[in-house]
Amino acid sequence: MIDMMTIHKDMPLLEQYIYLNTAAASAIPQPVVNVMTSYLQKQASIGPYLPSFRRETYEQVERIREKTALFIGASKEEIAFMPNGSMAINYISGGLDWHQDDEVIVLDTEMLSNYVPWLALQQQGVRLKVLKTNAEYMVDLHELEQLITPNTRLIAFAHMSNAAGTIQPASEICQLAKKYNVLTLVNANQTVGLLPILVTELGCDFLVASGRKWLRGPEGSGLLYVRKSLIPALTPIMIGWGSTNWDYQNNDYSFIETAKRFEPGCPVIPSILGLGAAIDYANAIGIQPIYQRVQQLTKYLIEQLETIPGIVLYGPQNREHRLSVTPFNIEGHSPDDVTNYLADRGIIIEAGTFMANTIMERNHISKMARFSPHYFNTFEEIDRAVSGIKEFLEISKTKAQDSR
Repeated sequence: MIDMMTIHKDMPLLEQYIYLNTAAASAIPQPVVNVMTSYLQKQASIGPYLPSFRRETYEQVERIREKTALFIGASKEEIAFMPNGSMAINYISGGLDWHQDDEVIVLDTEMLSNYVPWLALQQQGVRLKVLKTNAEYMVDLHELEQLITPNTRLIAFAHMSNAAGTIQPASEICQLAKKYNVLTLVNANQTVGLLPILVTELGCDFLVASGRKWLRGPEGSGLLYVRKSLIPALTPIMIGWGSTNWDYQNNDYSFIETAKRFEPGCPVIPSILGLGAAIDYANAIGIQPIYQRVQQLTKYLIEQLETIPGIVLYGPQNREHRLSVTPFNIEGHSPDDVTNYLADRGIIIEAGTFMANTIMERNHISKMARFSPHYFNTFEEIDRAVSGIKEFLEISKTKAQDSR
């Protein structure tokens, strides 16, 4: 059972807002903020380079690396800290040794950061192939298999779409790829911290995740997982101390043998400490209870949204295929007007393309609104949000009648 009273005490923003936009970035729990500000205050008091303080800080970073690895079922040697998921993807797209006529497969539900880096490889002769997902926005494994050729090098896909809410059969995709010796990258920006994930069970080669979303960590935090055997096959796209050995006498260099080779220069200490505290917070609640609560909230949200006149829901029709992310439009109304009306009343959702242009094109729209509740949300908050939309529609209807 999730202790909602304690969780709400840790969320000062609830004094002003109903926050239903975790797919963009979540509200940080106060204990996570405390860990970060405590470090910054201590640094301000004694300076960043007191030897004992610096040693203690870097030891803590390595403990968080181990904690992060355990959270997704990896070893600490396979984890690099990243400021965001986009940079992590670029370390893979820019680090592999590509050959003319190599192929990368992505889904037609991907957003910019897991589409354009692969598109850019066309300048090196790499071919980008886009798999059209089915009516439920899900991968059809048979169609995926038909798309694989001897030139297919990698399949990159979002575990959950940020603009459809579909959970993909990640382990089955990775298993199929392995059958053909194809690499897999799982973009888990929308699932780490939301549902149980173990890279050993997924069978993926690479996994990326942002800390600021479902983990409820700070901006500027994230992770890159690289299967240990593949670390030497990735050439870092940036070089700096901490990631590189410099053989000055022989005018040569080499990269660190672990995933730390992808961390050039000073680590972003406050964000890493915040990420560690966010993982502790999630572990204290339990990922399985988090997942089950969000399932319940999602089901309830859809049921309530379907009572709104003129609403169009995007994404899978089978509710079992969707988690949290619920995009919609209301016929005859701008999604910006809907979200702005709710925001003026302290209810935060979002409108936009979410950089998922292929989904916009698929639905013949230019923009959509989106709900994305997390475990800290309540059924009552969903009721208030839906009531707010209905109130907006009534006011709009009255204004339209008055203007005639």
